[in-house]
Amino acid sequence: MSVRRIACLANSYKHDHRCVAGIDLSTKRWVRLIGNEIAGCMTLAEASYADGNPIELLDVFEVELCEPCGTECQPENVRIAEGHLTFLRKFDLPSDARLVKALKAKAGQVLQGFHDRVYAGPIDRNPVGKSLDLVHPEDLWWWIRNDGKRKNRALFRSNRTRYDLAVTDPAWLERLSDLEPGIYPHSSFFVGRAPETFLTISMSEPFERFRYKLVAGVVPLRYPCSSQF
Repeated sequence: MSVRRIACLANSYKHDHRCVAGIDLSTKRWVRLIGNEIAGCMTLAEASYADGNPIELLDVFEVELCEPCGTECQPENVRIAEGHLTFLRKFDLPSDARLVKALKAKAGQVLQGFHDRVYAGPIDRNPVGKSLDLVHPEDLWWWIRNDGKRKNRALFRSNRTRYDLAVTDPAWLERLSDLEPGIYPHSSFFVGRAPETFLTISMSEPFERFRYKLVAGVVPLRYPCSSQF
């Protein structure tokens, strides 16, 4: 076991629990934290600090990690030890913005293709190299639909390809919750110029023969990721 410092870039709904992922600041690699009570995710209590406050996006915290427990579709999974997480600081320094810029997805497809889902069969036979990615959208809109069930989607372009993905970030869903169905530009959620925003994309576990790509974190940065950094 080892104590690691993690920058949180995803804290999303997973059933009634949480899927927490981020960057190990020692290795600069993605990790998805797996708890000890519910298979494949963390309970809300496990995803909170000793004072009861939940992990938030762009928190840097310490956690004791046990053995890796990656799967064919989520190789970044690692189990946490018993005990509380320790908040250290916010991930909002200029050097943090440089790291985010270095992590963003390169040219090409976002997680195995251009669609919102991937057929599970090929992945079962050929495990994926990653199930987490950071996208810097070229434009970003939020689409709220209600066709008997409310649905919240992110519409964006990456590398000149249009994506339409479900949103599972609780904090961002709260911001959308009072809005009527419609399509809203990302800039409408901010006074003045919108901050430079990244999206953490996570591939789900199998569901009805598919693995879905989800917006598991909406990450507005305090510092812009421009060439001055």
